[in-house]
Amino acid sequence: MIWPLRGYVVSPEAADRVAAPVAEDLAPGQLEQIVASNPDSSLCLVGKTPGSRPGARRYLERVTADGTFVPTAGWWIYQISEGGHTQTGVVAEVAVAGYDADRVLRHEHTVEDVASHLADTLEQVGGSAHPVSLIYRARPRIDELVAAEVARSPEVRVAHGDRLQQAWHAPETAELAAALAEIPTLYIADGHHRSAGAAELAHRTGAEPGDPRSRYLAVLFPSNQMRTLSYHRCLHLANRTPDEVLAAISRRLEVRRMPLVRESREPEHGEVWITVGREWHSARLPHAAGPGPTTTLDAARLQHDILGPICDVADPRDDPRLSYIPGSARYAELSAMCTARGGVGFVTRAARVEDVMAVSDAGGVMPPKSTWFTPKIGAGLFLRRVDAG
Repeated sequence: MIWPLRGYVVSPEAADRVAAPVAEDLAPGQLEQIVASNPDSSLCLVGKTPGSRPGARRYLERVTADGTFVPTAGWWIYQISEGGHTQTGVVAEVAVAGYDADRVLRHEHTVEDVASHLADTLEQVGGSAHPVSLIYRARPRIDELVAAEVARSPEVRVAHGDRLQQAWHAPETAELAAALAEIPTLYIADGHHRSAGAAELAHRTGAEPGDPRSRYLAVLFPSNQMRTLSYHRCLHLANRTPDEVLAAISRRLEVRRMPLVRESREPEHGEVWITVGREWHSARLPHAAGPGPTTTLDAARLQHDILGPICDVADPRDDPRLSYIPGSARYAELSAMCTARGGVGFVTRAARVEDVMAVSDAGGVMPPKSTWFTPKIGAGLFLRRVDAG
């Protein structure tokens, strides 16, 4: 299921201008601005629309021929540091067969049209420079082998602000291959649709094992190094004031006034923090609504006990009255934003990596906007072609 990379690595001289931010995090129009100002950015490979795919294909041909990316074979170690957190993983090719056999597990639903679009892009462009982020349950032997590699100077180093990405070329040793082969299951952290798109391309082309289209680019991280944040919620009800919403919650649950919350804290399991008019309150959520790892998650309990029955939010995925604020936002910022919108803010404890793996093992999906893995891998350090080039 796990194979060493047969692809390309960015040359150290080109790395600063090729490495790109995470495309999904860019504001509308920002990707196009970056591509227009920097023709070497790996965002040129994204091919967001059918009309942009020929240009992305030309970019692929150019950067794999002019030394921007250089051929490589074997294992690579990748490390990313951001926001005071560091995680280190192994760059690899992962077999679509593992995805099909549920050895690469998901925790989100995928949309068929989006997966088809990404399969079309991958096929027409011919390659990708954005690895999928996968998790494995931490294994000491892999930790030892990886630590031995990162003790020396990296071959590639890219620093943008407080975001540092580094990579080390590890010889294709039997020890690392054997240790990786013992991983029974991988879990998708980021890249559900890219994984589904790679699988669709393999299926539609009938790719046999060994065909480049039968595998996709990924970085494998140990579970004990992954960091998750929550998504905060801001709810605006046109027919009820924030104080009326708080009063309705108080009639159902015990709500207590809180002092100003500290940024270093988060709610306890089963607790929700509520902000109204820049003031903070705490409520205990009832026990989980049913069995299984999904129902015990605080985001699911918030929906079941407050947002659904009290606030009439039937589907949190697309209710326009409900907005999501990344968990990296400071509590004071969240409170100010919700107050400015005339809304009520909710903060729950972030789901842990173990929670995500338990939901995946059970064949479930996480509640909408309940898990945010950070930092996210950017594009542009590694490239893998799926064509004959």
